[in-house]
Amino acid sequence: MSEDEAIDAAVSEYGKDQTTSVACCAFVAQGDSDRAGYRFWFDLFLKLAKSDHAGWA
Repeated sequence: MSEDEAIDAAVSEYGKDQTTSVACCAFVAQGDSDRAGYRFWFDLFLKLAKSDHAGWA
């Protein structure tokens, strides 16, 4: 699954905010035995969170 497809799937499942939706997917995947799935969602969350950061002001 590409990152864009993953984001679309997360938004479809958890709501329109991409970063929050991907964070929810990472949280759910954390309990799975598949660590690669968790790592994928967590890395995607970090990428989105960094792109949304507008500074401290």
